[in-house]
Amino acid sequence: MPAALAKATWTPDRPVKLIIPYAPGGGADVAGRIVAQALQTVSTQPWVVENRAGAAGNITADVIFASKPDGLTYQITNLDTSVLNTYLYPSRKQKIEAAIPVASIARIGTVLMVRPGLQVRDLAQLAAVAKTRSLTYSSWGVGCSAHLGALLLEQEMKMPAMVHVPYPGGGHAMQALLKGEVDLFLAPMPLAMAHRSGNVGAVGYAAAQRSELWSDLPTLKEQGGPSVDLGNWFAVSAPPQTPPATIEAVSGFIKTALSDAKVLDSLKAQSMVPFQADSAQLARFIADEKTRWGQVIAGAKLNLE
Repeated sequence: MPAALAKATWTPDRPVKLIIPYAPGGGADVAGRIVAQALQTVSTQPWVVENRAGAAGNITADVIFASKPDGLTYQITNLDTSVLNTYLYPSRKQKIEAAIPVASIARIGTVLMVRPGLQVRDLAQLAAVAKTRSLTYSSWGVGCSAHLGALLLEQEMKMPAMVHVPYPGGGHAMQALLKGEVDLFLAPMPLAMAHRSGNVGAVGYAAAQRSELWSDLPTLKEQGGPSVDLGNWFAVSAPPQTPPATIEAVSGFIKTALSDAKVLDSLKAQSMVPFQADSAQLARFIADEKTRWGQVIAGAKLNLE
């Protein structure tokens, strides 16, 4: 549906709320604020961003599940909240899956970073250090992709169990690494790139192939580590029972926003790769992600309840 036609089917009379399930400063927050600002122009309605961090994103899932399907409330969702949590928190699976996919925004890669002063530059050195003392790592919540990635790293490299220190958001987790509060962090690409020339060390890129954004950084797979792509993605979803016409309209608005050169430049400036999918395409993508990660989680025998 063209954006002009979509606009006629969605006419809210109050500001629209976009809830982000993490604290300010992380990738989800950045992507959400970029798209919210663009949607204010495209939809001619104010979009208000609200951060609701906690419980690995499940607080926001509860809010969305209980929200009226009036087209005035949406959430930023990602791999963690839409896929991983359905396996790790089985009692919340129904609420999580009840949310309606609207449209995708962007993808980001993941880099294994180590704190300043830790003399580690590859996985072999990291595994050697892990045998001499207990290592710690940060993440943006129990059960997030950074948490699972660290568990996979332990298994693949036969490392002693590391100590997990969860924080409210990716920005907080990165600050913990910079301050030396933890030893390592599987950092989203935007955070990793922001500190590429700093004192933190980059061990490897967590994907099957090297990133064009950081082509001289070897993958973890090349070093004998996990081959699983730990990259994340961001999208928008709506409360259950939101009318199809509203979903289609907002999806159209997001598509229009992502065709704006300024919006694309804003995403790319944050080391994000624009990712366009409408409601149906996003639903299929999420289903594929569940299949892929379900096998990983089953193999790792993980359940956080």
